[in-house]
Amino acid sequence: MGACVSTPKVCVGKRSKRSKKKAHHSSSATTSSNRKRRKAIKKRVSSRLSDRSLENIKLDNNNNNINQNSRSVSFPDRSFTNPTYQGSGEEAWYDSVMIFESDGEEDFQSVPEAPSIEKRNSLSSSPQSARKKAALRLSFKWKDAPPNSRFSSKALLKKPIAGSQVPFSPLEKKIMDSWSPVEPNSFRVRAQNFFRDKKKDFAPNYAAYYPLGVDVFLSPRKVEHVARFVQLPSVNSSAGFPPLLIVNAQVPLYPPAFFQNEADGEGINIVMYFKINESFLKEVPSSFQEAIRKMMHDEVEKVKSFPMDTIAPFRERLKILGRLANLDDLNISAAEKKLINAYNEKPVLSRPQHEFFSGENYFEIDLDMHRFSYISRKGFEAFIDRLKMCVLDFGLTIQGNKAEELPEQILCCVRLNGLDYMNYQQIGMGQDPL
Repeated sequence: MGACVSTPKVCVGKRSKRSKKKAHHSSSATTSSNRKRRKAIKKRVSSRLSDRSLENIKLDNNNNNINQNSRSVSFPDRSFTNPTYQGSGEEAWYDSVMIFESDGEEDFQSVPEAPSIEKRNSLSSSPQSARKKAALRLSFKWKDAPPNSRFSSKALLKKPIAGSQVPFSPLEKKIMDSWSPVEPNSFRVRAQNFFRDKKKDFAPNYAAYYPLGVDVFLSPRKVEHVARFVQLPSVNSSAGFPPLLIVNAQVPLYPPAFFQNEADGEGINIVMYFKINESFLKEVPSSFQEAIRKMMHDEVEKVKSFPMDTIAPFRERLKILGRLANLDDLNISAAEKKLINAYNEKPVLSRPQHEFFSGENYFEIDLDMHRFSYISRKGFEAFIDRLKMCVLDFGLTIQGNKAEELPEQILCCVRLNGLDYMNYQQIGMGQDPL
């Protein structure tokens, strides 16, 4: 003990050496055991991953088999004739921010953020020539499908006869992949006393325009002002309004991007042709005639808003009426069915995703779903492959904002019976036909 006290450095040094040796041996043993553990863990992880990958492969194969089975849906013969040319005339599905409440009614918009009045004015009331130039730039970006397009094997249709692609079917026949007339009074609109009781009722049983034919065209890019690329029928009218009304629904087929600079790509154009009611001046009320005239002539109106009144294009009143008519026939989940029931037949204000074009004997309305909100696009993408099983009723009206403009009237309406877009061809745009 005394020796140890008199020479502390030596004693400490000796202890230090021994501790270092012990630490070295212990660290070596620890490192060796850690390595063994890592090897064992790697073996277990790799085996688990391989097991999971095998499970995923099995699942993928099962899913592929299911998808292939679901695609094998047979359709009836499409060779029946069109009377037009025979002398006769779950939560992700719905964007809750889209709700546009007007006078207590839940009207919808197709985008979550409503553009300012100034932006809407600049978009909707710009000169017609400027809009036509912009349409030309978009329409002729591709002359035909790019090599990697799903449409590359599809033939190009050069100036097809309007309405010659989708066959006609009487309403009672219920033949898929066709179109049928539908009664205007099957749609619910703002009733006569809407501003007092907020109630809706069935529309009067007449329309300003009646269906003449339907086309489905595939396109690698959006096709605007589609009337330029088809042969329109000759329809006469002495009512002072265009005898033909064309509605071009531009439907995207590419996945939506959350941040999207350009809303354009592969899609289909569902083109619906309508001819003017032969008793237009007699059946259509003068107030609705005036509303149609203001819309077609791109007039503006004063709108009450805070803190002061503003000016808005009359075209912002255009409203889409749509419904899924065969919901009970579809094999969908209970959650999907509940969601569709909640929002089926709700009106949608088409602003601001619409464009308008005029010709010698027609007025065209383009409804651009490429520019719909991300959530709306995702919801529609989930149903695009089921479109061939859906019976859709489509109609247009002009929203009545005053008591004297009620009840609302039907501008046009048609039924689309399970359209299968892969049965149709590309529209050949070529050079500007104008």
